[in-house]
Amino acid sequence: MTEATPATRGSAGLERGEIPEVAALGNALTVLFNTLGMSQSAYAVRVSLDKSVVSRALRGRRVATQDFIDRLVHEVGSVRGTPVQPEVRSNLRALRLAALQVCDPAVYELEHLRVEMEQLQRKAEMLARHQEALHGLLEKKEEQIARLRAELHQVRQDWFAAGPGTTGTAVEARAERDADANGLAEEVTRLRAELAEVAAARADAERRCAGLESQLRKMEEDLAARSGEAGDVALPLEILRQQLAAHWERGRTREAARDLTEAALTRSVDELSDLVTWLDERGGRLHSDHVVREVARVRGVDDVAAFGRRTLDRQWTPSFTHHAAARAGVLAAEACLVMTPQDIAALHMLWPREWDPGGNPFLAASGPYSVLAALLKSPRDLDDVARAMARIPADEKAAVRNLHSVAGGGRRSEYVLVLLLLASECEWPELFSLLLVDLVRHLDPDYIWMGMRSHRLEQLSGERWRSLTRTLLDKLTLEQFSRLFTGICKAYQDFLTPQGLAATPLSVMLREITDRGLLPDFAKTAGSRPALMPGRRRDRALARSALIAWRTAQD
Repeated sequence: MTEATPATRGSAGLERGEIPEVAALGNALTVLFNTLGMSQSAYAVRVSLDKSVVSRALRGRRVATQDFIDRLVHEVGSVRGTPVQPEVRSNLRALRLAALQVCDPAVYELEHLRVEMEQLQRKAEMLARHQEALHGLLEKKEEQIARLRAELHQVRQDWFAAGPGTTGTAVEARAERDADANGLAEEVTRLRAELAEVAAARADAERRCAGLESQLRKMEEDLAARSGEAGDVALPLEILRQQLAAHWERGRTREAARDLTEAALTRSVDELSDLVTWLDERGGRLHSDHVVREVARVRGVDDVAAFGRRTLDRQWTPSFTHHAAARAGVLAAEACLVMTPQDIAALHMLWPREWDPGGNPFLAASGPYSVLAALLKSPRDLDDVARAMARIPADEKAAVRNLHSVAGGGRRSEYVLVLLLLASECEWPELFSLLLVDLVRHLDPDYIWMGMRSHRLEQLSGERWRSLTRTLLDKLTLEQFSRLFTGICKAYQDFLTPQGLAATPLSVMLREITDRGLLPDFAKTAGSRPALMPGRRRDRALARSALIAWRTAQD
């Protein structure tokens, strides 16, 4: 079978509107891949890659990694039974470097440096082998000299022992050995000089290798510090925009969504911010929100926080109804769905503390959107909320401000009771005091009844309801607690029977009241007119029904 030589630049890549250097690499890889005689999906399964990674590399939509190229070359060699020619390998490496030079000069410089370091390492290894060979040869020559000198010494002894009448043969043998020894000595001198040169060249190569390794490590750290994955080089942002526009024009929404998800994983924070702005300018608010959510799902805490800062810094997006605070809210809400409590606490600490809404009072009141507020509103377990709060310094100013504001005022009380419990558990006295003042200020059955619709209160276990009851009985007067109790009765008015009461928090509250010996006084207060304000006859009837059901259940 003839060797497949990769093409250098194909018209197909140019027709797709891609970067010619990247298209050339894709075409070369495609020619090599076609010799396998298998589908891209099957190959993706064989090499344990996502099929989209294989497709994008072969189509010139992505600069293939060196590992991808090496694996493809290995598979082609295995299938054909003969290794791929070195010229093909060199051509693929050169094409990849050319693509990197266009797409990401920093990565190109890194790869170029790696190539230089590999060459130096090979040179150092070759010099090491040469040095070892010279050492062996020098030892042999020195052994020969020692042997000749020993023989010459013996000839001299024999000559002196024979006396003046010795024949000329002995003299000739001596002269011959002298010449051989002198010749070997000269050769040893030359070998030692050559050995010194090789040792110096090897030391220089190893010194340069060490310098390059240090430089490589620094460059790798610099690339790693950039947001995104340095190992997987993406096409320039302008090319991505062109591809997205082409996808939407041709109705290829799935490919566009995949490109956006991939961008959220690999692009820098600055590029993602520019991409979201560009999507907004196109009127693609849903697409930009998709990018924002993906950033929260796939990026680390530092990147999400940096993206949140950039989002708030941009203030208004081109869409009038979708300003920066709402966009940051989408990011925070999605992050609170997927991050661990530890990461959520870290994200809160990195989140912007102050925000300039450009003098707009409406935006000043709404931002910056709190991470903890998003966590409280999320469907996460209440234990996760408590674990996140436990990792934040008690009564940390931004946390108190954000949680206090989300607790609501006026006719809203969704999270007051939950936050009172959490503030007590986490020992946040300032937040607890603020929430308690809010609760007392708006304490009427309707206020409590509306707040009981919160999914957070439905998550409270019986033990936590009892803990909350203890806290409130310690801080509220019996009259104030009666109003709170009546509001909860209103929320569970269909369960005020001896059998149904056990399915509500009312039974837990009444158990704590009974254990404290307050039930007689509480019954009087709950049924009195001052406790429930004038005109609350129906509410008083609900409280009495709950008390009657409790007594009946106890009997």
